[in-house]
Amino acid sequence: MDIESSGGPFGKESMIEIAAFRYDGEEIVDQLISLVHPHRKVQPYVQKMTGITDKMLLRAPRFHEIAKRLIDITQDAVIVGHNVEFDYRMIRQEFDRLGYQFERSTLDTISLAESLIPGLKSYGLDSLCEELGLTRPAKHRAEHDARATLELFEILRDKDQSKGINSFEQSILEGDYHKDKVRDLLRSVKHNRGIYYLHDRHGKLIYLGASDNIKAAINRLFIGDSERIVALKDQTHSLKVEPTGNWLIARIKKQEELNLSHPPFNRILPTNLQVGVFVDKRQSPPALSVKELAKAGKKKPVLKASNQQAANRALRMYQRGLKGRNAKDPLPFLMDMPKSALVQAKGRQSAERSVFVIEDGILIGYLFYKLNDKLRNWERVHHLMTPISNDPGYMEFLKLGILSGEFTLMSLPAKAE
Repeated sequence: MDIESSGGPFGKESMIEIAAFRYDGEEIVDQLISLVHPHRKVQPYVQKMTGITDKMLLRAPRFHEIAKRLIDITQDAVIVGHNVEFDYRMIRQEFDRLGYQFERSTLDTISLAESLIPGLKSYGLDSLCEELGLTRPAKHRAEHDARATLELFEILRDKDQSKGINSFEQSILEGDYHKDKVRDLLRSVKHNRGIYYLHDRHGKLIYLGASDNIKAAINRLFIGDSERIVALKDQTHSLKVEPTGNWLIARIKKQEELNLSHPPFNRILPTNLQVGVFVDKRQSPPALSVKELAKAGKKKPVLKASNQQAANRALRMYQRGLKGRNAKDPLPFLMDMPKSALVQAKGRQSAERSVFVIEDGILIGYLFYKLNDKLRNWERVHHLMTPISNDPGYMEFLKLGILSGEFTLMSLPAKAE
């Protein structure tokens, strides 16, 4: 949400424009954008800053005409704003004049940005839009400021690995039978590639998964009548899906969050047990041999994967890369990655791309950016990036993604002066 005011003494200002976008965690589902007649003159400095004149407001609706609409669009929602204290005070002040007590929870993107993107010189909306490449055609107009704030919020939510600000859970209907519960869970799935979270009735995370086909994954998860599966079905109350755009970010996010949250129904493999993907050049296509690395002898695996499913994916990607290179051995290519690189892949929407960041030969993080934005320097890359732990397996899978043609190397941005 963003509000423009008439200016004047504290407590005497009036609203002259409002923009509110109701956001369900994935998309805008409702919006209110309107000029508002302030019943007073707009201060000259406000007219110069916003471009909103007294003449423009003559036929604008009065606040009481949009008050009910504002109550409806904010019902059961958190009001997010950049310096939200001002916007919230303006709303409450207008409702007070009508004799109505308006109360909502609020979240300020300034304090969130200070915490999640440390080290910037300024955290004003102007500076953040410039620093992060946020879309903002007109400054100090409610619609454009609110849209930029939403873009900023999405970036901060991606960077918030602790999930402290992410409360967009999709509640499901409670049924008497497990099949009804699964059907309701699947009905709430909007995206089919990404991370999915199962919560109990108290909101506690009890299972975390990643898949290219979430509906099929949930169906497979709930097949069977073992004590573990029955207990999981009994305790599952809600589902949240977070799109990732591509399989590698889904894999990385899942592993990073498992390391932090340890959901009780996830089976964590022992760290000393891994899967080796071995390639026999005498066979065509190459063969996959799954063994404990301790029993692999002196034979060096192409890469290490944490489970059979990951190993199978790696083999398919290796085979596609082999085919694309006319059966030439791709191993030299896999070993010869540049020390610093940006690697581009699909984003969560058609107008978005994801980028993996490599420095000193290590995959250090990822980010999302819109196609009309530019990653003009490394400083912006670091501000947008979500850092990840140093896991050699991530880098190996990234190489295979490039080999198979799913990921592509980008030209490097300029170094910061």
